Amino acid sequence: MKGFHLSIVTAALLLTPVVAHAQLPAHIEQFEKRVRPLLNEHCLKCHGASEADGGRKTPAGGLVLIDRDSLLRGGDTGPAIVPGQPGKSLLIQALTHQHDVRMPPRGKLSQRDIKELTSWVKNGAVWPDQGDIALQPGGTSQPGPNPDQRHWAFQQIRKVALPDLPPGTPPLSNEIDQFIVDKLLKQGLSLSPRAERRVLIRRITFNLTGLPPTPAEVEAFVGDTSPNAWEKVVDRLLDSPAYGERWARHWLDVVRYADTNGLDENTAFANAWRYRDYVIRSFNRDKPYNRFIKEQLAGDLLPHGHNTGLIATGMLVLGPKLLAEPDKDKMVMDIVDEQIDVVSKTFLGLTISCARCHDHKFDPITTRDYYALAGIFKSTSTMATLNTVAKVLERPLTLTDTPEVAAYRAEIAQLQKEVQQIEIRYSATPEKNTNTRRELHRQAEVRRSEIARLQLQIFPPRETPAVRDDARPTDVRIHIRGNHLTLGKSVPRGVPQFLAGQRSLTVPTTNSGRRELAEWIASAENPLTARVMVNRVWQHHFGEGIVRTPDNFGRLGDEPTHPELLDWLAKRFINDGWSLKKLHKFILLSDTYQQSSRISRAGTVPAEFAFLGIPMPALTVHDLADVDPENRLMGRFPRQRLEAEAIRDSILAVAGSLERTMKGSLYSGANLEYVVPVKYNTNRRSIYLPVVRNNVYDLFQAFDFVEPHVVTGKRATTVVPSQALFMMNNPFVQAQAKAFAELLLQHEGSTEERIALAYQRALSRLPLNSEVQRTVQFLERLDRALANSEPGSKARTIRVWQSWCQVLMSSSEFLTID
Repeated sequence: MKGFHLSIVTAALLLTPVVAHAQLPAHIEQFEKRVRPLLNEHCLKCHGASEADGGRKTPAGGLVLIDRDSLLRGGDTGPAIVPGQPGKSLLIQALTHQHDVRMPPRGKLSQRDIKELTSWVKNGAVWPDQGDIALQPGGTSQPGPNPDQRHWAFQQIRKVALPDLPPGTPPLSNEIDQFIVDKLLKQGLSLSPRAERRVLIRRITFNLTGLPPTPAEVEAFVGDTSPNAWEKVVDRLLDSPAYGERWARHWLDVVRYADTNGLDENTAFANAWRYRDYVIRSFNRDKPYNRFIKEQLAGDLLPHGHNTGLIATGMLVLGPKLLAEPDKDKMVMDIVDEQIDVVSKTFLGLTISCARCHDHKFDPITTRDYYALAGIFKSTSTMATLNTVAKVLERPLTLTDTPEVAAYRAEIAQLQKEVQQIEIRYSATPEKNTNTRRELHRQAEVRRSEIARLQLQIFPPRETPAVRDDARPTDVRIHIRGNHLTLGKSVPRGVPQFLAGQRSLTVPTTNSGRRELAEWIASAENPLTARVMVNRVWQHHFGEGIVRTPDNFGRLGDEPTHPELLDWLAKRFINDGWSLKKLHKFILLSDTYQQSSRISRAGTVPAEFAFLGIPMPALTVHDLADVDPENRLMGRFPRQRLEAEAIRDSILAVAGSLERTMKGSLYSGANLEYVVPVKYNTNRRSIYLPVVRNNVYDLFQAFDFVEPHVVTGKRATTVVPSQALFMMNNPFVQAQAKAFAELLLQHEGSTEERIALAYQRALSRLPLNSEVQRTVQFLERLDRALANSEPGSKARTIRVWQSWCQVLMSSSEFLTID
């Protein structure tokens, strides 16, 4: 059996190419937001003198810390850093007091600051080459941001004309294809042929629901010859409750959802699940995206939907928090900074929080802009208490009346009336009648106990993490170098000036300004909001966005591959009432989405793109792999790796074990103890599993789950040996492989028919004859090998099939979509 297991692992490794995505923008942001302020505050007084004084003063130890080159050059004792190797870097050794020289000389940095600098060196010590900045009195930095505001993302969404295609171009499904084909033709390329039907239905079912199609669904589509067969599949899946579960998870990545605070105490947000369920409901009901924005930023201030609005503002509460931070003023500003970060990246695709300590190094965002927003969130209560261990704010929800609730209300009212009558009798009874008074007291307590029981049963305490406006809203003074102890001028609450234009935000003195901010972001006039969301939807269908940095539309982000298409879709999105389902459908009905994932080669342009024999000497057919290896022109559908949740849910689905209960928590509030290991022994969909910061579920960690502390619009994608080993050794996978085997063995039919059923359930296709033959041989050989050690025929048969089912679940084909 050892050889058998080794062969499976070897096969899995051979089937999986290694893929990784660079995280350079995140590393630059880490430097600007957290590393540069630390160096400025703790190091430059002694190690920045050669720059500050024109070289007249020798820096301590000969070490200058003004750029990356100076760190690599080092001082008297050698290079200060070894990028990628913090353990060998003198800077880190000095900070951790593992070197003869201990820095800073006045006292060791906090563990959090040391961890930040260590992480920065480990990530390559990224240092943008724009040079340092000199902070000026009052908190603004010089030089200011680049005055050129002509960057594409900051311009109003244009009304784009459709491209003119050459005469004879065959009919295309919709306008998306016109933009895509236009660019392909200019490179001598074309769309790839339409994917085979079984591939298509597996692709779209995973895209929209995160689950594999059933064999019946596959066969129904394959056998449907009607002209709108594909559209019917799209509509059916968009109407499925699983659609909301799938796309809510994408949104939760972006808003850094978790069920614990992380960072220190890892305290549970016991009612965080209410926000998760709100997101699922919003997607399933196709809530207009502009309304979705307003509810999450200011739902408690909107006129309708009290409970929904409160729950929606949980987005602002559920970020990571250092609850035991001794400096509570700093803690409040750290929370404000985190809220600015999630709001600006999520809705605007901008890294505004980089301007906490100095003007943004790349985008026209000033510290004044940052603190204008900070005033809005500083005037918003997020914490209920700021004691030694702080507690987040939870607000009570109102009860919705139903006939059942009305009946219980009446029963409680009757009991309360009886208690009042008993109390009257008790008061009228002379004190000397001790026994009578004692009995009346007992009767009253019995009824009070029953009232309490009914109230808890029917009207349980219902709270949700939410925010509220402070009673006394206030503007915030600029924090010089981000330090709350060094203050500059006060800044009126508002939005970044370069984006405001003619729509400058006026915040009443009586409220925080959240509602005004929400209206400003959700406006059709905002140049970023619709573009950012359209790009997110495109990315989750095609693996990459039109802008490949979905959380950063600034100068540091990627340029759009098809800027005209992005604007055209954004304008349509707004005109369609901000309907996400309409946007999905339009993308999914395009020829671009329905392409094959196979790379076309030179001279193999599909016949339908031969332009009806019309000569086109200006175009030359090229090899797609050579001309566009990254598929930026979208000449084929990109093969995609399934995410952790889709892998787990697929395993449960094919094994027949998936529990489809929607909404609610797996734990009751009082029993939610995330400090101890959490049990994940449930077969519900992965979105309902708790996300524990600092202790993420091991299956999720193995398959590139998000870092739940930060905004993540695009997950990293890796294919590494540990994933194949996980699929072979994890008890959950083994248990579901056994359930899959037992399900197949219940099918009355031949071995070959059971193999075919397994392929249909797991891979949405029928097996090749060669695959059937190899599987039969494998099952027979393993059965013979186990005959002596496991004589019981039934148990042995299950084990044999379980082993093969686990191979199928571990295959590259199972873990990817074409």
